Amino acid sequence: MSNASGAQLAGQVLYERQKALRAQTPFPPAPQIIATHLQVPDNIGSVLRLADAAGSGHVIFISNTEIDEKRIHKTARSCESLVAWEVYSIEQFLHEQDTFQPLLALEITSQSQNIFSTVLPTRCSFVIGNERHGIPTAILSSCRQALHIPMYGTNGSMNVTHALGIALFEWRRQQSHYK
Repeated sequence: MSNASGAQLAGQVLYERQKALRAQTPFPPAPQIIATHLQVPDNIGSVLRLADAAGSGHVIFISNTEIDEKRIHKTARSCESLVAWEVYSIEQFLHEQDTFQPLLALEITSQSQNIFSTVLPTRCSFVIGNERHGIPTAILSSCRQALHIPMYGTNGSMNVTHALGIALFEWRRQQSHYK
């Protein structure tokens, strides 16, 4: 009997496969990521891991506190050293926001559009918000548009990093002419 699912790849074999894929497949860099006031170290690490997985070249964490790299290392799985990232104050970000335009908020709002029926621009930045309070109004009002992921269960929201993962790979799917 044939194993149609194949054997699981791990370690050096997986690393070499990814290295070969990156070398032979031209693809545009994924959107930059702007993460506002994340409080959970696991979420910060997950953002960096997602950025690497999707091919994002840059992450901005907007925070009033210093990010403890030791606490995010486990979840980031060393991606904190593979992806360029910086910490900005909200004031610094608002001053430099034109650098990151167009900003697309991943937020459920009264005007948000379904991400799956929206044509995503080739160049953009995804903005995600705090686990409890979302994206601050000052930043949300600077976004070109807000996008939401349709939810079919009773709960009306999902973990911010899960939403980011869906958005990044929906963007990649739409850019599939780069396969």
